[in-house]
Amino acid sequence: MMASKSHGTYKKIGLFASCAAAAVLAGCATGPVVRTQTAAGANLVGAHTFAYVKRLGTDHGPYHSLTSQRLERDVTQQMEARGYTLAKEGQKPDLLVDFHITTHNRVEGGFGPMFSSGYWGPWGWGYGPTWGWPYYGPGWGWGGYYNDVQTISTAALTITVINAQDRMAVWSGTTASDFTWRMMDHPDWALDKAVRHIFAHYPVHAAR
Repeated sequence: MMASKSHGTYKKIGLFASCAAAAVLAGCATGPVVRTQTAAGANLVGAHTFAYVKRLGTDHGPYHSLTSQRLERDVTQQMEARGYTLAKEGQKPDLLVDFHITTHNRVEGGFGPMFSSGYWGPWGWGYGPTWGWPYYGPGWGWGGYYNDVQTISTAALTITVINAQDRMAVWSGTTASDFTWRMMDHPDWALDKAVRHIFAHYPVHAAR
């Protein structure tokens, strides 16, 4: 997966509702890892209609979030490409769909002495320890200490398909990625890509 620097302020799940899950999920050149689960005896081929649960996992307030709206558009497109029909108002669907986005923080890096290839010290060319003073040119010496500790935030999107009759989950797919600034700047692109990667592993293939 792609790694990137991010700030601790992105750790709260409420951020996804306010900025359309801006940090979610884009893969490396070979694509992100997708993990799926399928219930024993699940008959996804025999289902024909679908709808969304009344309160989606991506809605954290008394409103329908931008994240949920975007995910509904993307998932509807993927489901319809596989022959399902979005249930009309008052129609009982065969399947229900829900979304969840979670975040996880980890600390990477370290702290220690920094050895530079050289320096121009306050007194000109020299050799030896600078212990934190700036260096300005070639030579050899210690450049003080480095502090490379950083918090990396990872976001995971899970799409769950539920049997509407018994309210039991029959399939789920999850993908995750570290935050990148591109995701923050282009949240719709990040969500679109995540949904496509997840549905590439759906048991029913899209019609060609």
